[in-house]
Amino acid sequence: MPFGNLPPLVSSVFSSLAPWLDKRTAARLPLLLSGVLFARNTRTVTSWRRAAEITDEFRPASTTVCAVGRRTNSMATTALDLVQPLVKSKRLTLGIDDTPTARYGPFVEGAGIHHHPRPGPAGEKYLYGHNGVVLAALAKHDDRGAIALPLQAQLSIRAVDSEGLPPERTRPFRTRLELAVAQRDWLKVRGEKRFEERWAAVDGGYAKRPFLRPARAAGWVVVSRLRKDAHLCDLPPTERRLGQRGPMPT
Repeated sequence: MPFGNLPPLVSSVFSSLAPWLDKRTAARLPLLLSGVLFARNTRTVTSWRRAAEITDEFRPASTTVCAVGRRTNSMATTALDLVQPLVKSKRLTLGIDDTPTARYGPFVEGAGIHHHPRPGPAGEKYLYGHNGVVLAALAKHDDRGAIALPLQAQLSIRAVDSEGLPPERTRPFRTRLELAVAQRDWLKVRGEKRFEERWAAVDGGYAKRPFLRPARAAGWVVVSRLRKDAHLCDLPPTERRLGQRGPMPT
């Protein structure tokens, strides 16, 4: 798959991201990103290499993926600056949710038991694996409808699972709500001021004070479903009923 057959805008974006890496790995980044675009079925690194026709150099390609993971913040800022002229909407719409994925093996770190979001025919309620909090920009595609463009993902590790991490790779425990607030603050520095309106669509598990209060203080509009234990109230009356005594309800 020749890299020169891509549209000029895509080629310029891929080439602008390469300088953030070492020269030894930067040359493989545009080709690997092209594989991300044309990969089919499951979106794994193996499918990326297959779409990019990377065969003998599959190990250096995996090294490039690891190098990109350490420079995601800088690359996301660069990509946002390049595509900014194409963004016509005055509203920035984000989606934040956690996604559990099954993981197995003796060397899998940070894995634990999580609620299964998509139970199979057996109706299993839990799965063992990783749970990542993902921040994505929501856009409207002419043919596919609403699509999510991931911007950042962080691994959510339960407190009981954090104790089993190796001493050289320990990390402080943070809840999913705290991770979501940190992701929103990360975006505030890198592109929030480019839009007049800022909306966030989140799952009902994030409709809680630790996430809603900072979002309201920052001027965000949060769209979510009601929690199962939500206390529903109506607006207080503005007119006094005939014969009613005492102060008006608040």
